[in-house]
Amino acid sequence: MRRLPSALTPALTTALTTALTAGLALGAAGCGSSPGRSGALSGADSRSNSDAAAASLGKLHSTSTQAFVRADGKAVRLDGPNVQPVWDASSRDTWPQSAYTAIKAKGFTSVRFVLFWDDFEPRKGAWNETAFATLSTALGRAKSVGLYVVLDCVHLYGQPEGQGRVPAWARKADGMGAVAANGLRFLQQLAARYGSNPALAAYDPVNEPYRWPVNHRSVLADYTKIVNAIRAKDAKTSIALEPTYGDARVPVSAFASFKPAKRADLIWSVHDYYTGNAGVGFDRNDIGTSPNASDGRTGYKPADKANLAKHLQVHLDMARKVKLPVWIGEFGIGARAAGHDQFIKDKVALYKSKGLGYAWWEYSDNGTFSMLNSNGSWKPWASLAR
Repeated sequence: MRRLPSALTPALTTALTTALTAGLALGAAGCGSSPGRSGALSGADSRSNSDAAAASLGKLHSTSTQAFVRADGKAVRLDGPNVQPVWDASSRDTWPQSAYTAIKAKGFTSVRFVLFWDDFEPRKGAWNETAFATLSTALGRAKSVGLYVVLDCVHLYGQPEGQGRVPAWARKADGMGAVAANGLRFLQQLAARYGSNPALAAYDPVNEPYRWPVNHRSVLADYTKIVNAIRAKDAKTSIALEPTYGDARVPVSAFASFKPAKRADLIWSVHDYYTGNAGVGFDRNDIGTSPNASDGRTGYKPADKANLAKHLQVHLDMARKVKLPVWIGEFGIGARAAGHDQFIKDKVALYKSKGLGYAWWEYSDNGTFSMLNSNGSWKPWASLAR
């Protein structure tokens, strides 16, 4: 979900670029550089390193147990922040190259790009090439430093029924229905334009599918249409499926309605904001217990740590039975929430113990979940997400 990044002005973009660049230079100078030698890279060295990083990215695929695997069979754990690359449908302003360099230097291996459908197709069949150009720039910048990208293609949130950023012409009873009925062309545009890019690790076609009353079978039937549409343009790149509202408990029996033409290179992606405050953590509709950390206020008590594992295990057990690997597409907690740092430590330790990759919500927003200070420097706790 959850909170959306504030659009950044050109002036703030400049400030962030300056701060990020200065921070990188300072980090290089302070991390074992030889006496009498600057930590900053020359232009030629920088280009050489960039070229090498981009070349190191090979196309990934998925198996029944591993979300991301190299061609040689070695599993790769993708972790990093959620990033909004398109700020304004009419502008090409986006995060500078230094932002991606800083993300990579922090030790992260990927970014999840949060996209809004109405930026790209404001009118039926009318493609906004400015938005696509901005996305291409962002993808290129991530690739140049060796970061993989997961595309959160249609980020559902808001009203009506998750359709706050669904184009008005495309809306249906709920956001998932809108994508299945009217969004397949947009998903195919993304696949046709970016599917061959080795930095593209996966499509996450629909963020937190809305469907009320909860009906897992119908959601998975809609995913059949979505997967088939993407596969018509891209036969290889992995595709993530999400449970309703991000972490609903889905029964194995619901997968009887999921019948894609090709059932391979698929991932089960969970959004895990559970703070352990209610046992296993599902309500009577099998939706993840609320309130939880996604509201930016709910805190964490370390005494509830065992419940974090219980909640996650429900998803792991189901995914194993239907032969899907798991990746955590979102997790996070509000900056001022109680137990903030310990929540991150315990979640990351849990994910790593299960061999799972994950994406923090989010790189920069209005401050509630942001990894960055207002001047563009990392907040002290950001390293905990590694």
